[in-house]
Order: sequence, then structure tokens, then C-alpha cells
Amino acid sequence: MTLVRRYSSELLLVVLIVLAALWSSTLSPYFLNAVNLLSSAQFFVIFALMAFGLFPIVVQGEIDISLASTLAVGSVLFATLSVEGVPLAAALPVVLAVTAALGAVNGLLVAYAGLPSLAVTLGTLGAYRGLAYLLAGDAGVTGITPEYLLLGSSWIGIVPSSVVLALVVAALFAVLMGTTSFGRYSYAIGSSPGASRMAAVPVRRTRVIAYALAGAMAGLAGLVWVSQYQSARGDNADGSILFVLTAVVLGGVSIKGGSGRALGVLLATVLLGTIQTGMKLANVPGTSQTLVIGALLILAIGLPQAVHLVRRRFPTALPRRAVTSGNA
Repeated sequence: MTLVRRYSSELLLVVLIVLAALWSSTLSPYFLNAVNLLSSAQFFVIFALMAFGLFPIVVQGEIDISLASTLAVGSVLFATLSVEGVPLAAALPVVLAVTAALGAVNGLLVAYAGLPSLAVTLGTLGAYRGLAYLLAGDAGVTGITPEYLLLGSSWIGIVPSSVVLALVVAALFAVLMGTTSFGRYSYAIGSSPGASRMAAVPVRRTRVIAYALAGAMAGLAGLVWVSQYQSARGDNADGSILFVLTAVVLGGVSIKGGSGRALGVLLATVLLGTIQTGMKLANVPGTSQTLVIGALLILAIGLPQAVHLVRRRFPTALPRRAVTSGNA
């Protein structure tokens, strides 16, 4: 198998990113300016972090639509700790631990209670959002101390620190899913939960870890949110799960589980960010932008199924690709 065939999905995403960037550049001569690109990229770091958190869950054949609500709880808690004068070094682990615990609750209900992940996370979507509103109050939380803003407002050379963070997280997830037992278990569970149990794979524990990890990533995204927007409200990131799930599926992670790579998730996030920036430059209404993202999600889910049906009906019409699961 050549590298081109192995990474054909990622190469296609790169081509689409270039085309989307060229389209956006026709709308504004400043779009392709390096500083503008990097400045724009930092606003999509939040979605990228949540997408990486969702990645192992979808690989396992499950879903979590409560991540945006978990982000809201984490951002409000982080902002509140800032206002109360808690040192940043103490606030960071507290927020990540709390949001990881919220994620673990989802995992326990799915893995040990046997409840459907969609139903569980739909319930916690509302519960966690309500908790965020309760913590934030009607006015939200403002007056964030300067040290809490470093993650979202500082630069490392010519690159925003939040962008560096997203790239580091992408590399860590590539290693996690590609070289560790957690990654191998996740792909195995997504391919066949029953066979995984027979092979003594710790299915329940692996699922709980995946949900806890997703919660921690939502908390990390909440930290970046506060650093960028310098405030926190109960409605932070409301509705963003559509963008996040689209990035994961468009990145080549099968909604049925068992396959996908971290690189694809990263590239899909960049593609969606480029498209959304272009639509803003074209003065496309926000409702229409949501329509486009939703259509891309349907396309990303439906296209592989359509290809599969064509292959079954016309076996020689399309070449078959080797399975890429397990290679993050």
C-alpha cells in the first residue's frame, strides 16, 4: 500500500482546504495574509479540542452530544476561580478534573448501565447546560485576571499559543490512538464490541476512559474560551456540537466506529474553519452557515454508505481501499 492510497482521505481534505482558501481569497485580498490566517485559526481551536475529545468515542461506535455543555461548565468554573483569586496553577487541574468527571458520568451510564449514548448525552446536554447557567448567573462572569488570559491571547513567536496547543493535542491523540492499548481497544470495540469482549478487551473501562477524556478536552476548550473572550456565560458554545461532530466524521472517522485518524480530524477542522470564514466574508447569514455545516455532516455520513452500496451492486465499478482502522 502506497502512502498516497493510505492517506487518500487526508490528501483529499488538503485539496479541499486549498480550494476553500482560494475561494475565500477572492472575497478578501487579506485572507491569505499569514497573520490573518493564524489569527483566524485560533478561533477554531476550541472546536478542534472538542473534536479530538469526541474522536475516540466515535471510533468506539458511540456519541457524546453534551460536550458543548461540558465546555460551558468548565469555562464558567474557570472564570469564577479567576475572579475569586485562585492561582492559575491550581485552577487548571480543578477545571480539568471536574469536566473529566462530568464526562465519566456519561461513560458510566453508557458502559455499566447499558443506556444508549445518544439518550444519555442528550440528557446530560440539558443537565450540564443548566449547571453552567446556575454557576454563571444571569450576568455571566467577567473581570478575568490577566494570567488567565495567556492561553488564548499570547503568541509563541508568530503563532498564537492556542494554535500551538491544538497542534500538540493533535500529535498526542495520534500517538494515543495509533500506538497505545487504549487506541487498539477503541478500534476493536468500534469494529465489534462482542468480539472484543470475547478477546478479553476491557470494553466498559475503555469506554469510561474515552468519555472522561472527552470531558477533559471540553474543559480544556473552556479554558481557551475564557482566555479568548475574557468572560464566561451559561450559553458558551451552545450549538457548537454540529461543527464538532461534522469535523470528526468529515475527517474520516466512521460514524459506525472502528476507523479514523487524528490527522483527518485536524484537517477537517481546518477545512470547516476555512469554509466558515469564507462564508462570513461573503456575508452569508449565520442560519445559512449552519445549513451548510449540517449538509456537510449528512454528506460525510452518507457518501461512504453510497460507495458501499455501489460496490455491492457493481463489484468492479470502484477500487477497494484497504482498511485503515487502528492507524491514527
